[in-house]
Amino acid sequence: MKIEIKEAKKEDIDSILRLQTKLSDYHRKIDKNYYKAGKERKAIEKKRLVEYFSKREKNRKILVAKVGNKIVGFFIGKIEKAHSYCRAKKIGVIFQAFVEEKFRRKGIGRLFFEKLLKWFKKKKVKFIEVEVDSRNKIGIEAYKKYGFFEFRKRMRLDL
Repeated sequence: MKIEIKEAKKEDIDSILRLQTKLSDYHRKIDKNYYKAGKERKAIEKKRLVEYFSKREKNRKILVAKVGNKIVGFFIGKIEKAHSYCRAKKIGVIFQAFVEEKFRRKGIGRLFFEKLLKWFKKKKVKFIEVEVDSRNKIGIEAYKKYGFFEFRKRMRLDL
């Protein structure tokens, strides 16, 4: 199986939206009271993607994984102004990541991460952060494999 990681193009929007819907639905299974379903988020995600491709934002990178002609995963990274308590002026953020279930454990995540890491280094980013639901065991294990560690906890209270 030949896996190709490339920068997303405007023509990839529908495929990325299909995968973002699956990602949203996965989170909804974790917590239906907090997360919206994929169909509820589709319009806003499409708007964001259209904006990205029309402006070609310099501080955001969208990558897709192709197997044959099918997009089976995507990774979105961005560079943000660092928090006021941080020494760095900017940080890298892995914003969204998803690989189709049947294509997991084939090295796609690693390829995505390596390509995004090169981009962050080229942009002189010193820290990369990712926010992941503490109940998302798949995501947590994947990020730990790439060397991420827990350094801050964000907690929630339901009213």
